[in-house]
Amino acid sequence: MVYLKAMQTSMVYPRFLEDEADVGVVCPRFAVLSAPMAPTVSWGGGTEAGPAAILEASTALEVFDDELLQETVQAGIVTRPPLPLAGHDLTDDCRLIKEAVSRELAAGLFPVLLGGEHTVSGPAVAAMQEQYPDLHVVQVDAHLDLRDAYSGTPLSHACVMRRVAELGVNFSQVGIRSFSAEEWQLVQQHGWQPYTMARIHQQPDWLEQLQGEINGPVYLTIDVDGLDPAIMPATGTPEPDGLSWRQVTALIRMLTAIKPGLVGLDVVELAPRPGQEHAAFTAAKLIYRTMGYIAAKEVAATHGHGPKQV
Repeated sequence: MVYLKAMQTSMVYPRFLEDEADVGVVCPRFAVLSAPMAPTVSWGGGTEAGPAAILEASTALEVFDDELLQETVQAGIVTRPPLPLAGHDLTDDCRLIKEAVSRELAAGLFPVLLGGEHTVSGPAVAAMQEQYPDLHVVQVDAHLDLRDAYSGTPLSHACVMRRVAELGVNFSQVGIRSFSAEEWQLVQQHGWQPYTMARIHQQPDWLEQLQGEINGPVYLTIDVDGLDPAIMPATGTPEPDGLSWRQVTALIRMLTAIKPGLVGLDVVELAPRPGQEHAAFTAAKLIYRTMGYIAAKEVAATHGHGPKQV
C-alpha cells in the first residue's frame, strides 16, 4: 500500500525487467499495462498491489529463458504507466481499461494486462473482440466467475465470465474447483463443459480436447488462484488443488502453437503477502515464459537462439 500511494504522486514506477528491457528494439512486441482495480474483492484483499509486485519481481528474472534457451526480451517489451483508475466508478474504470488495450492493439503490440481484480478482464476482452470478432477466451481460474451479480454489482470479479458470455465470445474454463449452485445451473443450461480439476485429473487428454474447442485467436486470462496454492499462495481466494507449473505452461505452449494463437493476455488476482514473495516471482516468470512462447520464432530468426524441444 505504501508503494501504491507513492505511485499516485510520482511518475516513477517499476518496468517489466527494468533496465534489462532496454535492448534498443525499435518496434517492441509486447506492452505491459497495469490496472490496479480492486473495489469488489472478497475475503482476502490486496489485489490492488498485484501489478506493482509482479513488475518488481520481474527484475529478479534471468532474461535468458531456461526452457526456450533464448533472451525473449530481445523481442521488445515496453511497460506503460499504471492506468489512472478512480476506484469508485467501476464503469468509468472499465472504459479506461478498454481504451488502453485498444490503443496497444491499434499500435500492433501484444497487450499484457496486470490486475487488480478479475473485473479488469471484461473490458479487455471487449477491446479484443473489436479487433478479433472470432475471439476465443481461455480462462485459468479456480472459480467459474459466472454469477449475474455479486455484492450488489454485476461488475464484480465474481461475474466477469458472465459478462464475457453476454458479449457472445466463445470461452473455455480451466482449473475450476469452486462455484455456486446458480453458476452450475447456468453451465448445465448452456451445455458448457469446464475443465474442472476433477476432469483434468481423470482425462489425461484434456489439452487435446481443449485444442479441439478453439477455432480462432485466443485471449488468455489467468486468475492466479487457478494455480495450486503450493506455488501460488498469495491470492484473495485460494482453493486446494489447482494447476501445477508444468500443467499451466503446457497449456500456454499449446495455445501459442495453434493458429492463429494467442493475441492477448492478462494475469489477475495476485494479492502480495509478507513471506510469500515467491508468488509474485512465479507470476512474473509465467508472463515472461508466455512471451517467450509467442516470440520464439522471431527471436530465433533475429538472434540465433532456438527453442528447446520439450
